[in-house]
Amino acid sequence: MPKKAKEKNKNKNTKDEMTLDLDKEIIIGIKTLPKEAPKKNKKKQISKKKGKIDYSTKNTKSTKKTKTNKKNKSTKNINKTKKNKSNEEEIEFELKLGIEDEEIKNKNTKNKKKNLKKQELASKKRKMAFRIIKYTTLVTILIGGGIYFLLSPFFNVTEINVKGNERITKEEIISLSSIKLNENTFKIQGNKVQQNIKQNAYIENVIVRRKLPNKIEITVEERKPTFMLSFANAYVYLNNQGYMLEVSKKALNVPIITGFLTKEEELHAGNRLCSEDLQRLGQALQIMKSAESNGIENLITKINIENKQNYILELKSEKKTVYIGDTSNLSTKMLYIISILNENKNVEGEIFVNTDLNNKGAIFRKKI
Repeated sequence: MPKKAKEKNKNKNTKDEMTLDLDKEIIIGIKTLPKEAPKKNKKKQISKKKGKIDYSTKNTKSTKKTKTNKKNKSTKNINKTKKNKSNEEEIEFELKLGIEDEEIKNKNTKNKKKNLKKQELASKKRKMAFRIIKYTTLVTILIGGGIYFLLSPFFNVTEINVKGNERITKEEIISLSSIKLNENTFKIQGNKVQQNIKQNAYIENVIVRRKLPNKIEITVEERKPTFMLSFANAYVYLNNQGYMLEVSKKALNVPIITGFLTKEEELHAGNRLCSEDLQRLGQALQIMKSAESNGIENLITKINIENKQNYILELKSEKKTVYIGDTSNLSTKMLYIISILNENKNVEGEIFVNTDLNNKGAIFRKKI
Protein backbone atom coordinates (compact mmCIF):
# COMPACT_ATOMS: atom_id res chain seq x y z
CA MET A 1 0.00 0.00 0.00
CA PRO A 2 1.15 3.47 -0.55
CA LYS A 3 2.51 5.51 2.27
CA LYS A 4 -0.34 7.99 2.29
CA ALA A 5 -2.95 5.29 2.84
CA LYS A 6 -0.97 3.82 5.70
CA GLU A 7 -0.66 7.22 7.31
CA LYS A 8 -4.43 7.77 7.02
CA ASN A 9 -5.17 4.42 8.67
CA LYS A 10 -2.79 5.16 11.53
CA ASN A 11 -4.42 8.53 12.11
CA LYS A 12 -7.87 6.90 12.24
CA ASN A 13 -6.70 4.32 14.80
CA THR A 14 -5.22 6.99 17.05
CA LYS A 15 -8.47 8.96 16.94
CA ASP A 16 -10.54 5.82 17.82
CA GLU A 17 -8.31 5.04 20.80
CA MET A 18 -8.63 8.56 22.10
CA THR A 19 -12.38 8.50 21.84
CA LEU A 20 -12.59 5.14 23.60
CA ASP A 21 -10.42 6.24 26.47
CA LEU A 22 -12.52 9.33 26.97
CA ASP A 23 -15.74 7.26 27.02
CA LYS A 24 -14.32 4.92 29.68
CA GLU A 25 -13.34 7.86 31.88
CA ILE A 26 -16.79 9.33 31.60
CA ILE A 27 -18.57 6.03 32.28
CA ILE A 28 -16.47 5.13 35.26
CA GLY A 29 -16.71 8.66 36.77
CA ILE A 30 -13.40 8.27 38.45
CA LYS A 31 -11.60 10.95 36.44
CA THR A 32 -12.76 14.34 35.03
CA LEU A 33 -12.37 15.27 31.51
CA PRO A 34 -8.75 15.99 30.88
CA LYS A 35 -7.76 19.49 29.99
CA GLU A 36 -7.04 20.00 26.44
CA ALA A 37 -3.34 19.97 25.89
CA PRO A 38 -1.82 22.96 24.13
CA LYS A 39 -1.71 22.77 20.45
CA LYS A 40 2.04 22.67 20.42
CA ASN A 41 2.09 19.43 22.45
CA LYS A 42 -0.46 17.88 20.18
CA LYS A 43 1.67 18.70 17.26
CA LYS A 44 4.65 17.18 19.03
CA GLN A 45 2.73 14.00 19.84
CA ILE A 46 1.47 13.69 16.36
CA SER A 47 4.95 14.23 15.09
CA LYS A 48 6.30 11.58 17.44
CA LYS A 49 3.62 9.14 16.34
CA LYS A 50 4.34 9.90 12.73
CA GLY A 51 7.97 8.87 13.27
CA LYS A 52 10.03 8.49 10.20
CA ILE A 53 7.33 9.67 7.87
CA ASP A 54 7.10 13.02 9.62
CA TYR A 55 10.81 13.72 9.14
CA SER A 56 10.56 13.06 5.49
CA THR A 57 7.66 15.46 5.11
CA LYS A 58 9.53 18.03 7.16
CA ASN A 59 12.52 17.70 4.93
CA THR A 60 10.44 18.02 1.82
CA LYS A 61 8.68 21.01 3.31
CA SER A 62 11.95 22.52 4.44
CA THR A 63 13.51 21.99 1.03
CA LYS A 64 10.47 23.53 -0.52
CA LYS A 65 10.65 26.37 1.96
CA THR A 66 14.35 26.91 1.33
CA LYS A 67 13.72 26.89 -2.37
CA THR A 68 10.85 29.29 -1.98
CA ASN A 69 12.91 31.37 0.41
CA LYS A 70 15.77 31.46 -2.02
CA LYS A 71 13.39 32.34 -4.79
CA ASN A 72 11.81 34.94 -2.59
CA LYS A 73 15.19 36.27 -1.58
CA SER A 74 16.32 36.39 -5.19
CA THR A 75 13.10 38.06 -6.19
CA LYS A 76 13.45 40.37 -3.22
CA ASN A 77 17.02 41.19 -4.20
CA ILE A 78 15.95 41.73 -7.77
CA ASN A 79 13.08 43.84 -6.56
CA LYS A 80 15.43 45.69 -4.23
CA THR A 81 17.89 46.33 -7.06
CA LYS A 82 15.01 47.38 -9.26
CA LYS A 83 13.68 49.53 -6.49
CA ASN A 84 17.15 51.00 -5.88
CA LYS A 85 17.55 51.70 -9.56
CA SER A 86 14.09 53.11 -9.76
CA ASN A 87 14.80 55.16 -6.61
CA GLU A 88 18.07 56.41 -8.04
CA GLU A 89 16.38 57.24 -11.31
CA GLU A 90 13.61 58.94 -9.40
CA ILE A 91 16.18 60.86 -7.32
CA GLU A 92 18.09 61.85 -10.46
CA PHE A 93 14.84 62.81 -12.12
CA GLU A 94 13.81 64.76 -9.04
CA LEU A 95 17.21 66.45 -8.92
CA LYS A 96 16.92 67.32 -12.58
CA LEU A 97 13.44 68.54 -11.99
CA GLY A 98 14.67 70.53 -8.99
CA ILE A 99 17.50 72.09 -10.99
CA GLU A 100 15.15 72.80 -13.87
CA ASP A 101 12.63 74.22 -11.43
CA GLU A 102 15.30 76.46 -9.91
CA GLU A 103 16.43 77.54 -13.37
CA ILE A 104 12.85 78.19 -14.33
CA LYS A 105 12.34 80.09 -11.07
CA ASN A 106 15.51 82.14 -11.69
CA LYS A 107 14.40 82.82 -15.24
CA ASN A 108 10.97 83.80 -14.03
CA THR A 109 12.44 86.10 -11.37
CA LYS A 110 14.77 87.63 -13.95
CA ASN A 111 11.91 88.08 -16.39
CA LYS A 112 9.81 89.59 -13.61
CA LYS A 113 12.64 92.01 -12.73
CA LYS A 114 13.09 92.92 -16.39
CA ASN A 115 9.39 93.45 -16.78
CA LEU A 116 9.35 95.61 -13.65
CA LYS A 117 12.29 97.65 -14.93
CA LYS A 118 10.60 98.05 -18.29
CA GLN A 119 7.42 99.13 -16.59
CA GLU A 120 9.34 101.58 -14.41
CA LEU A 121 11.16 103.00 -17.43
CA ALA A 122 7.91 103.26 -19.34
CA SER A 123 6.27 105.07 -16.41
CA LYS A 124 9.28 107.39 -16.09
CA LYS A 125 9.18 108.13 -19.81
CA ARG A 126 5.50 108.87 -19.60
CA LYS A 127 6.07 111.18 -16.65
CA MET A 128 8.93 112.91 -18.45
CA ALA A 129 6.88 113.29 -21.62
CA PHE A 130 4.02 114.70 -19.58
CA ARG A 131 6.38 117.12 -17.83
CA ILE A 132 7.97 118.18 -21.13
CA ILE A 133 4.57 118.78 -22.67
CA LYS A 134 3.49 120.65 -19.55
CA TYR A 135 6.54 122.90 -19.43
CA THR A 136 6.62 123.48 -23.18
CA THR A 137 3.03 124.60 -23.13
CA LEU A 138 3.73 126.88 -20.18
CA VAL A 139 6.83 128.29 -21.89
CA THR A 140 5.00 128.85 -25.16
CA ILE A 141 2.18 130.58 -23.32
CA LEU A 142 4.65 132.77 -21.43
CA ILE A 143 6.67 133.56 -24.56
CA GLY A 144 3.56 134.32 -26.54
CA GLY A 145 2.24 136.56 -23.79
CA GLY A 146 5.61 138.24 -23.40
CA ILE A 147 5.93 138.89 -27.13
CA TYR A 148 2.42 140.29 -27.27
CA PHE A 149 3.20 142.56 -24.32
CA LEU A 150 6.57 143.70 -25.68
CA LEU A 151 5.10 144.54 -29.08
CA SER A 152 2.29 146.53 -27.54
CA PRO A 153 2.15 150.35 -27.96
CA PHE A 154 3.40 150.72 -24.40
CA PHE A 155 6.98 150.30 -25.73
CA ASN A 156 6.73 152.66 -28.71
CA VAL A 157 9.56 155.20 -28.98
CA THR A 158 8.52 158.70 -28.03
CA GLU A 159 11.95 160.30 -27.35
CA ILE A 160 15.50 160.02 -28.84
CA ASN A 161 18.46 161.55 -26.99
CA VAL A 162 21.94 162.13 -28.49
CA LYS A 163 25.16 162.59 -26.48
CA GLY A 164 28.81 163.30 -27.30
CA ASN A 165 28.23 165.15 -30.57
CA GLU A 166 30.09 168.42 -31.32
CA ARG A 167 30.43 168.90 -35.06
CA ILE A 168 27.43 166.81 -36.11
CA THR A 169 23.99 167.93 -35.05
CA LYS A 170 21.43 165.83 -33.21
CA GLU A 171 19.09 165.89 -36.21
CA GLU A 172 21.81 164.54 -38.52
CA ILE A 173 22.57 161.64 -36.17
CA ILE A 174 18.85 160.78 -35.75
CA SER A 175 18.34 160.85 -39.51
CA LEU A 176 21.40 158.62 -39.98
CA SER A 177 20.11 156.18 -37.31
CA SER A 178 16.84 155.66 -39.27
CA ILE A 179 14.95 155.40 -35.95
CA LYS A 180 11.39 156.66 -36.20
CA LEU A 181 9.10 157.90 -33.47
CA ASN A 182 6.19 155.65 -32.45
CA GLU A 183 8.25 152.64 -33.53
CA ASN A 184 8.43 149.71 -31.11
CA THR A 185 11.71 149.90 -29.20
CA PHE A 186 12.31 146.12 -29.46
CA LYS A 187 12.14 146.22 -33.25
CA ILE A 188 15.17 148.52 -33.34
CA GLN A 189 18.45 146.65 -34.03
CA GLY A 190 21.42 148.29 -32.36
CA ASN A 191 24.02 146.97 -34.85
CA LYS A 192 22.18 148.42 -37.81
CA VAL A 193 21.82 151.76 -36.05
CA GLN A 194 25.58 151.83 -35.35
CA GLN A 195 26.46 151.02 -38.96
CA ASN A 196 24.08 153.66 -40.25
CA ILE A 197 25.51 156.40 -38.00
CA LYS A 198 29.14 155.39 -38.79
CA GLN A 199 28.53 156.26 -42.42
CA ASN A 200 29.51 159.76 -41.37
CA ALA A 201 33.31 159.93 -41.34
CA TYR A 202 33.33 162.06 -38.17
CA ILE A 203 31.74 159.24 -36.12
CA GLU A 204 34.28 156.84 -34.66
CA ASN A 205 32.18 154.94 -32.07
CA VAL A 206 28.43 154.60 -31.40
CA ILE A 207 26.56 153.15 -28.39
CA VAL A 208 22.78 152.62 -28.56
CA ARG A 209 20.82 152.08 -25.33
CA ARG A 210 17.12 151.45 -24.68
CA LYS A 211 15.64 153.44 -21.83
CA LEU A 212 12.47 151.48 -21.19
CA PRO A 213 9.69 151.84 -21.79
CA ASN A 214 9.81 154.45 -24.58
CA LYS A 215 13.24 156.18 -24.87
CA ILE A 216 16.38 155.63 -26.98
CA GLU A 217 19.78 157.06 -26.06
CA ILE A 218 22.56 157.38 -28.68
CA THR A 219 26.08 158.19 -27.50
CA VAL A 220 28.65 159.05 -30.19
CA GLU A 221 32.40 159.61 -30.20
CA GLU A 222 33.56 161.96 -32.94
CA ARG A 223 36.85 162.17 -34.79
CA LYS A 224 38.59 165.50 -34.55
CA PRO A 225 40.44 167.11 -37.47
CA THR A 226 44.14 167.66 -36.65
CA PHE A 227 45.53 168.22 -40.17
CA MET A 228 44.38 169.33 -43.61
CA LEU A 229 45.28 168.36 -47.16
CA SER A 230 45.12 171.14 -49.73
CA PHE A 231 44.28 170.40 -53.36
CA ALA A 232 42.68 172.66 -56.00
CA ASN A 233 40.69 175.27 -54.10
CA ALA A 234 39.54 172.96 -51.24
CA TYR A 235 40.76 171.38 -48.06
CA VAL A 236 40.41 167.80 -46.83
CA TYR A 237 40.19 167.48 -43.05
CA LEU A 238 42.24 164.66 -41.54
CA ASN A 239 42.36 163.16 -38.07
CA ASN A 240 45.35 161.56 -36.37
CA GLN A 241 44.54 158.14 -37.92
CA GLY A 242 44.57 159.54 -41.47
CA TYR A 243 40.79 159.39 -41.99
CA MET A 244 39.39 161.99 -44.37
CA LEU A 245 36.55 163.59 -42.47
CA GLU A 246 35.28 166.29 -44.77
CA VAL A 247 36.07 168.18 -47.96
CA SER A 248 35.50 171.89 -47.51
CA LYS A 249 36.58 175.25 -48.87
CA LYS A 250 36.94 176.53 -45.35
CA ALA A 251 40.38 176.30 -43.79
CA LEU A 252 40.79 175.26 -40.17
CA ASN A 253 43.42 176.42 -37.69
CA VAL A 254 45.42 173.20 -38.11
CA PRO A 255 48.66 172.41 -39.99
CA ILE A 256 48.40 171.66 -43.70
CA ILE A 257 50.09 168.48 -44.93
CA THR A 258 51.89 168.86 -48.23
CA GLY A 259 53.98 166.44 -50.32
CA PHE A 260 51.54 163.52 -49.82
CA LEU A 261 51.36 160.58 -52.22
CA THR A 262 47.62 159.75 -52.03
CA LYS A 263 45.87 160.25 -55.37
CA GLU A 264 43.47 163.16 -55.79
CA GLU A 265 40.55 160.93 -56.92
CA GLU A 266 40.72 159.19 -53.54
CA LEU A 267 40.45 162.43 -51.58
CA HIS A 268 36.89 162.36 -50.28
CA ALA A 269 35.17 161.89 -46.93
CA GLY A 270 35.27 158.40 -45.50
CA ASN A 271 38.52 157.39 -47.19
CA ARG A 272 41.95 157.07 -45.65
CA LEU A 273 45.46 158.02 -46.70
CA CYS A 274 47.64 155.45 -48.46
CA SER A 275 49.98 153.33 -46.34
CA GLU A 276 53.11 155.39 -47.14
CA ASP A 277 51.39 158.63 -46.21
CA LEU A 278 50.08 157.02 -42.99
CA GLN A 279 53.67 156.22 -41.90
CA ARG A 280 54.84 159.77 -42.61
CA LEU A 281 51.76 161.17 -40.90
CA GLY A 282 52.79 159.24 -37.76
CA GLN A 283 56.22 160.98 -37.77
CA ALA A 284 54.51 164.35 -38.33
CA LEU A 285 52.47 163.64 -35.19
CA GLN A 286 55.71 163.07 -33.24
CA ILE A 287 57.00 166.48 -34.41
CA MET A 288 53.77 168.16 -33.34
CA LYS A 289 53.88 166.54 -29.89
CA SER A 290 57.45 167.73 -29.35
CA ALA A 291 56.48 171.26 -30.49
CA GLU A 292 53.49 171.16 -28.14
CA SER A 293 55.69 170.24 -25.20
CA ASN A 294 57.87 173.27 -26.03
CA GLY A 295 54.90 175.60 -26.62
CA ILE A 296 55.41 176.32 -30.33
CA GLU A 297 52.80 173.98 -31.89
CA ASN A 298 50.54 176.98 -32.81
CA LEU A 299 53.34 178.50 -34.90
CA ILE A 300 53.46 175.52 -37.30
CA THR A 301 51.16 176.14 -40.29
CA LYS A 302 52.47 173.54 -42.80
CA ILE A 303 54.37 170.23 -42.71
CA ASN A 304 55.96 168.85 -45.85
CA ILE A 305 56.19 165.03 -45.67
CA GLU A 306 57.61 164.42 -49.15
CA ASN A 307 61.04 163.39 -47.81
CA LYS A 308 60.86 161.34 -44.61
CA GLN A 309 64.58 162.05 -43.97
CA ASN A 310 64.00 165.80 -44.00
CA TYR A 311 60.62 167.12 -42.84
CA ILE A 312 60.02 170.82 -43.51
CA LEU A 313 58.00 173.03 -41.20
CA GLU A 314 56.52 176.39 -42.16
CA LEU A 315 56.11 179.03 -39.44
CA LYS A 316 53.99 181.62 -41.25
CA SER A 317 53.62 184.12 -38.42
CA GLU A 318 57.42 184.11 -37.87
CA LYS A 319 58.19 184.19 -41.63
CA LYS A 320 60.54 181.26 -41.24
CA THR A 321 61.01 177.78 -42.68
CA VAL A 322 62.53 175.02 -40.55
CA TYR A 323 64.41 172.02 -42.02
CA ILE A 324 64.10 169.59 -39.17
CA GLY A 325 65.51 166.44 -40.77
CA ASP A 326 64.18 163.10 -39.41
CA THR A 327 62.45 162.57 -36.09
CA SER A 328 65.62 161.84 -34.11
CA ASN A 329 66.67 164.19 -31.25
CA LEU A 330 63.46 166.20 -31.51
CA SER A 331 63.75 167.68 -28.02
CA THR A 332 67.22 169.23 -28.71
CA LYS A 333 66.11 170.41 -32.15
CA MET A 334 63.13 172.21 -30.62
CA LEU A 335 65.41 174.00 -28.18
CA TYR A 336 67.59 175.30 -31.04
CA ILE A 337 64.49 176.43 -32.92
CA ILE A 338 63.18 178.34 -29.88
CA SER A 339 66.55 180.09 -29.32
CA ILE A 340 66.76 181.18 -32.98
CA LEU A 341 63.19 182.44 -32.92
CA ASN A 342 63.91 184.53 -29.84
CA GLU A 343 67.11 185.99 -31.37
CA ASN A 344 65.60 186.72 -34.81
CA LYS A 345 62.06 187.98 -34.32
CA ASN A 346 60.26 189.27 -37.41
CA VAL A 347 63.30 188.34 -39.53
CA GLU A 348 62.44 186.21 -42.54
CA GLY A 349 64.74 183.29 -43.10
CA GLU A 350 65.47 179.56 -42.85
CA ILE A 351 66.46 177.45 -39.83
CA PHE A 352 68.55 174.31 -40.36
CA VAL A 353 68.55 171.75 -37.56
CA ASN A 354 69.10 168.79 -39.87
CA THR A 355 72.88 169.05 -39.53
CA ASP A 356 75.39 167.65 -37.02
CA LEU A 357 74.14 169.51 -33.97
CA ASN A 358 77.03 168.38 -31.73
CA ASN A 359 79.69 169.98 -33.97
CA LYS A 360 77.93 172.64 -36.04
CA GLY A 361 74.72 173.28 -34.08
CA ALA A 362 71.63 174.95 -35.64
CA ILE A 363 72.06 177.41 -38.50
CA PHE A 364 69.88 180.43 -39.30
CA ARG A 365 70.07 181.91 -42.78
CA LYS A 366 68.39 185.26 -43.49
CA LYS A 367 66.46 185.73 -46.70
CA ILE A 368 68.01 188.32 -48.95
